[in-house]
Amino acid sequence: MRLGHLYPEEPLPQIASRPARGFSLAFLSMGMLVLHTTIGNLPTLPSTFASPIPVQAPRSGNPPSPHVGAAMAVLATLEQARVLPPEGTAEANRIIKSVIQLQALFTKTTDPSVQEFMQRAVAHTQKDQTARVLAQFHSSGWTPDVLEALTDTALRSPTEALHRLEPGLRSVNLSVGDFKSFMKLVRDGEQALTETGKNFHDVFISHRKSMPGAAGR
Repeated sequence: MRLGHLYPEEPLPQIASRPARGFSLAFLSMGMLVLHTTIGNLPTLPSTFASPIPVQAPRSGNPPSPHVGAAMAVLATLEQARVLPPEGTAEANRIIKSVIQLQALFTKTTDPSVQEFMQRAVAHTQKDQTARVLAQFHSSGWTPDVLEALTDTALRSPTEALHRLEPGLRSVNLSVGDFKSFMKLVRDGEQALTETGKNFHDVFISHRKSMPGAAGR
């Protein structure tokens, strides 16, 4: 993965030193910056990504949103697990879109079905820590606790339950199939990392510390 410096003035040595094998993320910041400059509104990105579009680094005193770093950490974790498809393929582009758009959907939407699904998923795994985990997610983006909770609930839910999410998913140009595919990729990543003696949570946190917006984490 060429984590291709979403912010060129902020080198990511732990990532850049690894052999390139997957995604070029030069255009991830474009989607994330659009997302977070549209307060209260969910972004609508194209159904497929075009070629990378260069994005200037943020000016001094204007640190990157933690949501940017959270999205990068998801992809870096899945890359380390070696479950990502080849760079430049339609499947690869769809995964990048899903990482960005699902984060936007679950942090910003007022759709009651989406909110209920998130609440139920996190409550199932986090019990009395649900409020804390959800608050962290809304303020900082993807966390391993939220990803694992959503994956567990999505993969054990009947099809009709997932179809209640369709209106919300359509608002960010995604389908139930896109959601299930991303959740399956997370589960595959969990299993692949376990087989190498690592766990998804620790690997994600390690990558997150080197990403934009990690200060104070």
